Amino acid sequence: MTRKPGWEQSTSGPDWMDVMGMMMAIQSLHSGNVALILSPDGTGASGGLDVAGSMLFDVLPGSSLPDSVSTRSGWPCDKHATLAAHALSVLYELDHEISKIYKNESLWK
Repeated sequence: MTRKPGWEQSTSGPDWMDVMGMMMAIQSLHSGNVALILSPDGTGASGGLDVAGSMLFDVLPGSSLPDSVSTRSGWPCDKHATLAAHALSVLYELDHEISKIYKNESLWK
């Protein structure tokens, strides 16, 4: 396998370093463990992927807060040109879902 010239050059969109940075930011801000899971979408060779993001919270037993939040989406899609951009979008959606928990103050009051 040969490498094409320019394959290492930066693109104008997000890359995997951006994805890793977002994962670390969510993990630090919300005190838990973030995972991004890429798996085949269904059976056969459709070429599609299921991209899932999840956050496992460090909660005490008996807490009314959920122990996890997750989001997922299929790729390829019509909104993102690269898998890295799609993965970053899944992480933004994960952060949004986490924010919904914090807005539900009745869980801890």
